[in-house]
Amino acid sequence: MCVSHSCVCWSHYLAVTPCSSHCDSLFLHADTVAHSGRELLHSFILAALERGEQVHVMGYELSQEDFLLGFPAHLVSRLHFHDGHSDPLQWIGGPHSLGPLDFTAERIQALLRDSVSMVTVVVDSLSWIMARSPLASICRTLRDLSQGHKRAVPRVLALLHKDLHSPGVVRSVNLLADTVINMEWRGDWDRITVSHCKKSRKIVTSEEMVRILGDLSLEVLREKQMEQRKAQEVDPTANLTFNLRLSDAEREVKDSAILPFTFSDRKKSSLLQSGPGSARVYYEPDPADEDDEEDPDDDLDV
Repeated sequence: MCVSHSCVCWSHYLAVTPCSSHCDSLFLHADTVAHSGRELLHSFILAALERGEQVHVMGYELSQEDFLLGFPAHLVSRLHFHDGHSDPLQWIGGPHSLGPLDFTAERIQALLRDSVSMVTVVVDSLSWIMARSPLASICRTLRDLSQGHKRAVPRVLALLHKDLHSPGVVRSVNLLADTVINMEWRGDWDRITVSHCKKSRKIVTSEEMVRILGDLSLEVLREKQMEQRKAQEVDPTANLTFNLRLSDAEREVKDSAILPFTFSDRKKSSLLQSGPGSARVYYEPDPADEDDEEDPDDDLDV
């Protein structure tokens, strides 16, 4: 087992050095209603904070108090929560409240103006914005933030509830992302599938089995342990009421059994040879039978 704040196979996806001239900046974390990915999102945020980065959260689904639960107090100072939860329709009209129309590259860049270190922008969640803004506008903002635009930011991590949208909408957003992270619940563990798009546009997919601990760290299931776990899960004969496999004695009986309508050479020869008591059939034509060897159809004009 390995306990860390960043999975082994994700280290080159989630770690960005300040001297990098180019980095993969849009990470799409997709979850479902049946299995929330918020804990994994918090684990990614904690990993960024421990690397010394500043994290700006555009929070629409949770209040600031609920969102910060579980984060160490000494790291919260580098986590900036931009409230889009308390006044989503901007009825109160506070200067720091966010609405759906604030999800633009210009507005997000203005929020990061005072940041001096590496920055990660977290969108919680993209589904909330997609329910209230045109898809074309959202895709344009994601493109401007991630693809080398003058308003681009080092990293954007967006949470998407994929079962709330049609497959076509989810695919449109996925195509903009550098890395798409999907999770599936498997008992005590989560199976994480990471699809990463390289600069050459080649897609690399990897899987990890992880478990999120109480301190938001990740316990990673090693490859050998994954193989043992798969062998236990995939056995189709575990709970059957009958046996699919034959013993050696049963296999020997099966191989020696003669199938119905299968004749041995001895039986074939006995049927083809005439023996005592056998009968023959003779046919003698009647005088009225026609014995015409000509073709009756010769007179037809075809």
